[in-house]
Amino acid sequence: MITLENLEFTYFGAEEPSLKNINLSVKEGEFVVLAGPSGCGKSTLCLCLNGIIPHLLKGRMEGRVLVNGRDTRDLTIPELSRDVGLVFQNPDNQIFALTVDEDIAFGPENLGLPRPAMEERVVKALSETRMEPFRKKFVYNLSGGQKQRTAIAGILAMNPGVLVFDEPTADLDPRGTSEVLETIRRLNRDEGRTVVIVEHKIRQVLPLCDRILWMEGGRIVSEHEPGDPLPPLLARGYTRGDGPADRRAAAGQTAIRIQDVSFSYQDGTEVLKGVDLTVGEGELLAIIGENGSGKSTLAMHLNGLLKPKRGNVVIWDKNTRDTKPGQMASLVGYLFQNPDHQIFSESVYNEVAIGLKHAGLSTKNRDRVVHEALKAVDLGGYADRDPNTLSRGERQRLAVATVLALNPRVIVFDEPTTGQDAAHILDIMRYIEDINRQGRTVVMITHDMDLAWSYADRIVVMAGGRVIHDAPVSDTSVSVPEIFRCPSKSQSISVNGVLEEVVQ
Repeated sequence: MITLENLEFTYFGAEEPSLKNINLSVKEGEFVVLAGPSGCGKSTLCLCLNGIIPHLLKGRMEGRVLVNGRDTRDLTIPELSRDVGLVFQNPDNQIFALTVDEDIAFGPENLGLPRPAMEERVVKALSETRMEPFRKKFVYNLSGGQKQRTAIAGILAMNPGVLVFDEPTADLDPRGTSEVLETIRRLNRDEGRTVVIVEHKIRQVLPLCDRILWMEGGRIVSEHEPGDPLPPLLARGYTRGDGPADRRAAAGQTAIRIQDVSFSYQDGTEVLKGVDLTVGEGELLAIIGENGSGKSTLAMHLNGLLKPKRGNVVIWDKNTRDTKPGQMASLVGYLFQNPDHQIFSESVYNEVAIGLKHAGLSTKNRDRVVHEALKAVDLGGYADRDPNTLSRGERQRLAVATVLALNPRVIVFDEPTTGQDAAHILDIMRYIEDINRQGRTVVMITHDMDLAWSYADRIVVMAGGRVIHDAPVSDTSVSVPEIFRCPSKSQSISVNGVLEEVVQ
């Protein structure tokens, strides 16, 4: 069904090829996982499968990509979309309409389907992705995970034979991850669709796939079946350097005070409902919860991007109601869940330097800080690259560098490790640990339960716009909802064919 012959691709302006001599065959009905370090070429390979490379993204392409025996060079992207559907890492790249159901209908409508058939496909796709309750919601009011499921539903409505997923669960909570992977499993096993998926959550996809292709440096370097020994980089475990440190925060002042905060979006969706929370100076707080629980909305109140409808948010002695976002930036650094929401420059260097320039740092010191920040996130050799040519994981690390370089007193990370392999997660967390040890307050939103319980001083769980759990990680007397418990002492079991973690 898919054949790659001696495929090589070099992005315009890049010195090294992103793909090097790729030879691969994927059979009809097969489930193939692409794994490997961030930036190894996985996403670029996906873009070759449906013709985005070379038709939209330009560069030097050698070799051939065949879909059902036809060369992708000889087909248009609309023609290829009938055979190959691609779900991007960033759902905003493929959501076009205002409401969920309108967006799902976009593809079938462009295929010229009659309205009854189009409506049938929309209803089925909504059901398969568990998005029925959000059918009439405005897409810009959805959480990151809900946007991802909308994007998946839009592809499913096109009914292609080959489904390509570029990290479809990166922004999803544990329950959402299980639901999406179960949907993909059902499409593969019950409907016979061919699946190619890029995924860092290897433990969850192992029971589903036929084989895993490990990539490094633009090449497929090894092939594995479930049960085979896997490369060491897939082994994942976290250990905080100094252990839980809630005792350090207990001696500090209050850095953040959230008092009876409620917030609703313009469409009437009430997201926060009377939230009360304090964060101590030097504390590392993890906020966890299901998609749509209000985590990101609460985080955007901390630097004044959003103002509460009721209640107050006070950072040190500044009430965000009375302080402009520009003034808050010197106190609170914010890393968005989607790195593309804060990347604007034409080079990696300038992206990090622009904030330092506005802060008045001299050219000499600015250059030193930029290179230190890029080195810390493993982008030391990327200063002259265009951010648009980076992978999602690399762009995420670039966004981390822009925040850390400004050295604010409070830093808010909304999913800082999204799309990262284990080695880069450890690198990012070591850097976050370092700035936390210096006395800076860190608020981290994450769907990685292992990471949250390994690094945080304190865990806050949100549900339905409220805080339902708030306790130090060392306090084992407080009950935590099962799906948000620490998985370090868990065993893996199969539920509905999907690997899940169950705490003993």
